[in-house]
Amino acid sequence: MKVWAQQLVTQKLKSLTVREVLEYSKKYNISISKPEAEAIVTALKKNKENPFDPEGRKKMLKKLAAITSNDTARSVNKLLKKLAHEYGVSHWLE
Repeated sequence: MKVWAQQLVTQKLKSLTVREVLEYSKKYNISISKPEAEAIVTALKKNKENPFDPEGRKKMLKKLAAITSNDTARSVNKLLKKLAHEYGVSHWLE
């Protein structure tokens, strides 16, 4: 069940829209500009790393930092953790 749920979450990450990223950033009070949201969406669509594996998430965020900024990558990591907490799966990101 956990693997299936993680696949659903990963698929959702790949299908996020710029509008959704901006809405989540407002909801969790994380500063993300529209150009950053566009870069995030593009990077997530191309991502092949497992965001639930600590090393995979680290690689994913490192790639994102390379195309945006370290601050944006930190914001995305913070956003992932807040979303995981909201849905009761924060232990998946440990």
